[in-house]
Amino acid sequence: MSRLALIALIFLLAGCSAATRYNINFNILSFIPQSQRTLSIPSGSGSVLFPGANQEGLLVPLPVRLDILERGQILVVATLTNTGSSTFSGNYELRLAPESDTNVNDNNGGDFGLGASSFSVPVGESRVITINLTLSDTENKNALDMIKGGTFRVAIRVGVSSSGGTLTLDQGRIAVVGRPFAIVN
Repeated sequence: MSRLALIALIFLLAGCSAATRYNINFNILSFIPQSQRTLSIPSGSGSVLFPGANQEGLLVPLPVRLDILERGQILVVATLTNTGSSTFSGNYELRLAPESDTNVNDNNGGDFGLGASSFSVPVGESRVITINLTLSDTENKNALDMIKGGTFRVAIRVGVSSSGGTLTLDQGRIAVVGRPFAIVN
């Protein structure tokens, strides 16, 4: 019987080596009710942050804490629709902040922007915007370090000039790859 237990232990330990990697994918839209995934953008010029009525963004807990986070990816896909009578134009960026920062739009308290780009949507049309960021020690390291903390805030800031439109979040995903044990190299 002890041989059987020893063999079982060897097989179990073989699964926890320095080569063991966890791939964690989670849908950040699951934290936003379906009815709240569309933002109405009023006529005029200005900047809006979504989600987060009070500039706090969306609090996202990483479902599993990994001792060593090696790389990751953030993907956000949204649709901008021009409901006004003039061209809907502007810029957008992803905003990240630590859990303690309740204003992800002020560049204080640790928040920052990345993945900035611009858009132009003709009258009556829609455009898909995509933020697709690779996270590693050489690309977007500040975002990787933020996610390593376990819980963080995320939002999209949109600067617009229009006579009205909507922003609908279609997809939001964070994927990370890491190791569960820092003592195993």
